[in-house]
Amino acid sequence: MTAGLRWVGKSVARRDALEKATGSAKFASDMFPENLLYVLTLRSKHPHAIIRRIDVSKALKMPGVVGVYTHRDVPNNRFGVFYKDRPVLCDDRVRYIGDPVALVAAESREEGQEALAEIEVVYEPLPAVVDPLKALEPSTVKIHDHGNICRQTRIARGSVEDGLSKSDAVVENTYKTPAQIHAYLETEAGVSYIDEQGRITVVAGGQSPYRDHHEIVSTLNLPPEKVRVITPHVGGAFGGKDDISVQIHLALVTLKTGRPARLVWTREESTISGTKRHPSIVRMRTGASSEGVLLANDVEIVYDTGAYAGLGPAVLDVAIENCNGPYRIPNIDIKAWLVYTNNHFASAFRGFGAPQVAFAMEQQMDQLAEKLGLDPIEFRLRNALRRGDVAVFGNKLETSVGIVQCLEKARQHPLWRERRQVKHGGWPPWVRRGVGVAAAIKGFTLGALPDKGRVALELRMDGGFTVKGSFTEIGQGVVQAMAQLAAELLHTNPDKVDVVFADTGKTPDTSVTSASRQLFLAGNALKDAVAKMVDRLKNAAKIIKGREIESLELAEDSIVVGGERYDYRFVAKVLEESGLGREVVGEFDVPRVDPIPGSLEIPHLFYMFGVALAAVEVNTMTGVVNVTHIVNIADVGRVVNPQTLTGQLEGAAAQAVGYALLEDAKIENGILKTTNLSTYLIPSIKDVGMIEAIAVEDHEEAGPLGAKGIGEIGFIPVAPAIANAVYDAVGVRLTALPMTPERVYWQLKRST
Repeated sequence: MTAGLRWVGKSVARRDALEKATGSAKFASDMFPENLLYVLTLRSKHPHAIIRRIDVSKALKMPGVVGVYTHRDVPNNRFGVFYKDRPVLCDDRVRYIGDPVALVAAESREEGQEALAEIEVVYEPLPAVVDPLKALEPSTVKIHDHGNICRQTRIARGSVEDGLSKSDAVVENTYKTPAQIHAYLETEAGVSYIDEQGRITVVAGGQSPYRDHHEIVSTLNLPPEKVRVITPHVGGAFGGKDDISVQIHLALVTLKTGRPARLVWTREESTISGTKRHPSIVRMRTGASSEGVLLANDVEIVYDTGAYAGLGPAVLDVAIENCNGPYRIPNIDIKAWLVYTNNHFASAFRGFGAPQVAFAMEQQMDQLAEKLGLDPIEFRLRNALRRGDVAVFGNKLETSVGIVQCLEKARQHPLWRERRQVKHGGWPPWVRRGVGVAAAIKGFTLGALPDKGRVALELRMDGGFTVKGSFTEIGQGVVQAMAQLAAELLHTNPDKVDVVFADTGKTPDTSVTSASRQLFLAGNALKDAVAKMVDRLKNAAKIIKGREIESLELAEDSIVVGGERYDYRFVAKVLEESGLGREVVGEFDVPRVDPIPGSLEIPHLFYMFGVALAAVEVNTMTGVVNVTHIVNIADVGRVVNPQTLTGQLEGAAAQAVGYALLEDAKIENGILKTTNLSTYLIPSIKDVGMIEAIAVEDHEEAGPLGAKGIGEIGFIPVAPAIANAVYDAVGVRLTALPMTPERVYWQLKRST
């Protein structure tokens, strides 16, 4: 698939690898501007309460305190992407225990801590709404004035009851998944200061500097040109930094004081106040014919978005879009609710609503296959989507569909072919082994929403190139990928391509880094920029030759005109001296499917596909599940950098093992009990076993050199594959996550 390409498809060492490995890379939490103020946040200890009074007079008199700020200091005190229901600083009430009520800016962190204790807030506690099903009841206390239903919708096609009545096998279950905490290495952090042009500059970990910029200027009522947002290297995000965290608070302090400010959340603060994956309750009734053809899927989805909407409305749509898995089902009835509670604040997390429903659907598929006496992969292949098929929202799949190739790779893998030997190997009688499979689909790009990005390309005077875009580097390797794509398209070396990223003062808007889309979006905008650069080079060649130029070729660091070669350095000098300019801006407007009634940002036009195999050992005496082997197979369109691809799929699998087995965010009456990494357990190297990453290259014609996104697809099928492997090992079906030793043990007890 990479024949004829020099750089795309090659494992080129990432340019940020050395500085990150040696610790020299600067993250937001590493920055300490001179004369800075330390910012600390007073947060609610009540999951739900009316605020009767906030008195900051004592705190203002404390030593070292420069300012104390409340909602009275915020001109427009609501923000949010879909619904502006979230306060910058709480005014009328608090809705979860992480809600911010006041800020203290002090000369030292210790003085700020003492001042926080002197802020007096008078609360009138309200009943906490913690059960999402009860939240749906009209008599339940309202968290917002408009009620507890943030969004609800229904998508139906065909006749579910008719399809189920004609089915020879029907499986019905209710599945539950918990909140998941992002647990990135770097907590939410940033600094702010006045730059040399008089702009309030916020440097913070995030996923969209332009979106953050918009939220700052709109809430603080500032002229856009007076605010600049920079996103440096980010120490992990996974969607958790897609929402505002420290940005507005930092800008507020610098606006009020004129001084630099620093705000870094503690681990406990991040765990409590940061966003979570949406907990879910998913009921499915799925039917298939004796020939192994899916006929119907009746689905009810309830997602707990917590105190505020965040990106939840779109998360719910993605859940709907993915609840049939990568399969054809002619009769569907999908009812979905996004519900406010006082449990937490949920928003984006890798997979964006798809992992919860995949956990349900992929177990439904295994149970149907067992009832029908079919091999689980063969059953999936009989129903797998192909180009031209109709998806959940009635949209026809017109782009790359690589699920069949992924399933075939899984079927031919030794782990699957030899699974009976694995299952019956010589082990102590209380240790059982099993192998499971699961498949996944996930749209990439923003679907039906406007989705446009811009990338600038400059030919430098030294003959190299600089790519400029507001994409953020959250560990996924987009900076290296852009360098390799530029080098490929411009016939130069990646070492001669600089990449400037995520600075509203220096880079055009390449939109938000989410939805596994920046390689696709920025890569295509770069292609457009290269085409415009070639036109600019033709104009330079016209000046050099003194005549019209019919054709121009790009060669190694040069242009070729009429058999004569001119290196890029010489051409840059011609462009500079002629006043033509050495910089162009490329644009890409992602093709979209029109939204349909009942949808928000769906359907997508472009999809990723994946399959996971998992091998487990289950200790029947303790209930401990040990994952020994994961095979993560993904349809990636075209591999840009194999090393980065492997890192993405391995990291996704490891994170999904935590979701499947370990990560248990215990919330009781709206109070999070697992507030740090000693109680909220994430996987270590001992927990993940061997991971294989396998790429399927089903070329995407609309992608840059055929590439798709890959960031999320490696996560989605892993937890259901592990659940299916546990069933294969011990014959019990776990319908709730995480599959902790206690849950497995008692399920085994109940089955005997």
